Amino acid sequence: MDDEWQGVQEELEHDPLETARTHVGALLHHARMLRGEPGDVLDMALRTAQRAFAEIDACNTLLDTASERAHALARELEGRLAEGDSAAVPGLLDELDTLAAGVAVSEAERQVVLRILGMEDTEAGVARTPADDRDPVPTLTAAGLPRVPSLYDAEQPGYGTLTDMMAAQEKSAAQRAAAHARRAAVVAEHMTEIVMRLANVSVSDPALNEEALAELRHSYALWLACADERQRDDS
Repeated sequence: MDDEWQGVQEELEHDPLETARTHVGALLHHARMLRGEPGDVLDMALRTAQRAFAEIDACNTLLDTASERAHALARELEGRLAEGDSAAVPGLLDELDTLAAGVAVSEAERQVVLRILGMEDTEAGVARTPADDRDPVPTLTAAGLPRVPSLYDAEQPGYGTLTDMMAAQEKSAAQRAAAHARRAAVVAEHMTEIVMRLANVSVSDPALNEEALAELRHSYALWLACADERQRDDS
């Protein structure tokens, strides 16, 4: 039996969960050799441990799924904002909220399982950035956007002809339109960056989720304001 147990130990994987599963499997194998109640108790305990590792597996799978979906949402959000499709954005933000809530529940369950197993996150293959070491979520306000030039920025020279005046007005309108487009693009880039940041940590940091999702809502309101300003300027 000792030689067989040693052989199992030598074949252990480097991954912590795989290592634990191998230990559980080996112990379960030897538990079957025991007679009477002690073997039954050990068998039950090991099966409980196996179910716990299955729960951790499910949590890890959810993190992978959340990361993939959040990356997809970032790309979709970027496209919708570029198209000016304001009606589609609230649904994308709602889906991010739902995604974050689902991950929060799953991670709470993970912590219960880890306490039962007497393990830490790092032992289960999960690396987390301490809150104090995490960069704050960037914020954006109207003051941080490119300025729209005004007709009163500089004195207008006298126009020799009506054609000169119309050309100057067209130039000013083009400059203002370009500024409006830059303002909307800055907000869209900001929002996409925040969603990518959520995706890169699988939407699993509760503090980051709270800050980021709130900033996304605020930024969307800012993007709508930019669109309204552009529409008023064009009318």
